[in-house]
Amino acid sequence: MIRQPFTVRLKQQKMLTPRVIELTFTRTDNLSFHFIPGQFITFLLPNEAGKLMRRSYSLANSPAEGAPWVIAVAAVDHGFATAKLFNLTLGDELLCIGPQGHLILDEGEPAAHYLLVATGTGVTPYRSMLPALAQRLEKDPLLKVTLLLGVRYTQDLLYEADFVALAKKQARFHFHVYLSREAMPLAKDYYYTGYVQNAFNTLALNPMHNLVYLCGNPYMIDESKAKLQEIGFSRQQIKQEKYFPAKAFVTAVGNDALKIEGQGRER
Repeated sequence: MIRQPFTVRLKQQKMLTPRVIELTFTRTDNLSFHFIPGQFITFLLPNEAGKLMRRSYSLANSPAEGAPWVIAVAAVDHGFATAKLFNLTLGDELLCIGPQGHLILDEGEPAAHYLLVATGTGVTPYRSMLPALAQRLEKDPLLKVTLLLGVRYTQDLLYEADFVALAKKQARFHFHVYLSREAMPLAKDYYYTGYVQNAFNTLALNPMHNLVYLCGNPYMIDESKAKLQEIGFSRQQIKQEKYFPAKAFVTAVGNDALKIEGQGRER
């Protein structure tokens, strides 16, 4: 597939956790940027040899929030993209393509229960979906949404306040945090210990009426899919966004084709 790159400019940056930075960009050509909540953007970052390396990050904001768009980047020790993105200064410009991705809320897939499962920065597409989820919950009095977020420690939590706010406003939106390496430090009723995939047996899932979204660590996704299929979920009922090595692909810049090499997501 031929994709047309465009240039973006860094507008804002801030640390969300000790190891995650939030970056806000705008297009340099001032054109609008349309995307569907759940999609991702791909940066084309030059390495020392001049080859463009592809790195993809889910968009963390809602399309309704305006022209700028937001990503959350987790530091990876000795990571190529980490060195690039964590050392940007305001006004720096990057080449990218997108949006892409199929981890979206499809109008043609009605369900009685959306189960959204994430680890780490895999929760960013669900943050982008929040306004759409709120609208669906208002429209359908029988709909239920459950978000499971797995992190190692409480300091790794992303966008917690946004998810808690919707849970307080909408009784049929349930937010659960799973801490894999920390005992529950506070008496918060949505904190649990362990891994997100171990929660499935407690949720009374129904393969006939539920739709599951998985985003994040590939080990979590593989184990979750296996557990869900044991319960009776089909592949069509499970959507996923897995961190994976990216294959080289060809894109177009003007009339020239460039070969993009490298790994996929660093989250």
